[in-house]
Amino acid sequence: MFGSPLKTSFTDGGLEIWTYEFSKVSADAVSYIPIVNLFGATASGTKKELVVMFNKDSVVQRFSMSESDVKQKTGVFNQ
Repeated sequence: MFGSPLKTSFTDGGLEIWTYEFSKVSADAVSYIPIVNLFGATASGTKKELVVMFNKDSVVQRFSMSESDVKQKTGVFNQ
């Protein structure tokens, strides 16, 4: 339903864990100023993460959803 997960892993007990991530980021106002954005531009938004744990019969045993702020920086002065 959600497509392929970003990553899969296993618990010590052999249960499978699927992790999905979705980020929605847009450029901040300074990124649109010519020349200035070469020296330092930023983008901000949110990231959502869904983690699903399956039991040995491939039935969802647990899941969690989290959301966090994200900020990306580019340019000469933001490295």
